Amino acid sequence: MIETIVKNSQSPYYEISKESQVILSPFAGTVKEVFVQEKGYFYEWETILTIETDQGELKEVGVPFSGSVVSLFVKNGDGISINAKLVSLQDDLLVTGCD
Repeated sequence: MIETIVKNSQSPYYEISKESQVILSPFAGTVKEVFVQEKGYFYEWETILTIETDQGELKEVGVPFSGSVVSLFVKNGDGISINAKLVSLQDDLLVTGCD
């Protein structure tokens, strides 16, 4: 399993791998809404979840790849700290084009 911290810039560092990747929170705050479900599919840069920071800002968390959700570590309303485990994702390793 690879642990990945999603950077504040929304351009997270990640490695292309067949292993699942654990996405870690770049913010302390409260999980406002989780948009994916375990065993569900997500698309590249789709918002996985939103976090209301301790400063009151609403931040979106997305990743630059598509794939499936292996497991969720948080739910709506959970308080989290920086580097808290949010979700485990599996890259589908499909190359997609963009504009």
